[in-house]
Amino acid sequence: MVRAVSHTVTRTSRVDVQKLFDEVVQEDVLPKVLHRYLLIPAVSHTEGNTGPWDVPGSVRTIRFTDGTSAREEVLEWASGRRFAYRVDKFTNALGPLATHAIGEWDFQSEPAGSGFRWTYHFHPRNRAAVPVVRLLVALIWRGYMAKCADLCVELAERASAE
Repeated sequence: MVRAVSHTVTRTSRVDVQKLFDEVVQEDVLPKVLHRYLLIPAVSHTEGNTGPWDVPGSVRTIRFTDGTSAREEVLEWASGRRFAYRVDKFTNALGPLATHAIGEWDFQSEPAGSGFRWTYHFHPRNRAAVPVVRLLVALIWRGYMAKCADLCVELAERASAE
């Protein structure tokens, strides 16, 4: 079995933990925070939800601005604490490299608000794909996650100020 290639980002926010959670995991959040970054296209929209987005087992299709797509499934949902999901069926350049990815968001209260830890685990398709996936994560994905994490905090703080 090939080990996952992972990357983690953490952020803090001035808003309370429930507000941060609610903004980050809302059903329509992806186009708001997953913008184009280097070679990674922006998310244009999602479609085909099979159930409420706060129910494990619910699935949807993510559509990217370059015409590619991926499938996303809710794995865990603990309001205000944790959200986990699986992304697979990549029709972009990740398809030959990874069978799937697991995203995990853990939220916690902080003295001046709240914070989150977001970890993304790519599961390479085979041993030959491992160095390519590692390079992708090191050169591109880590910056993409950092940008998205910053946008998530901005979104929550802007919504809290309204």
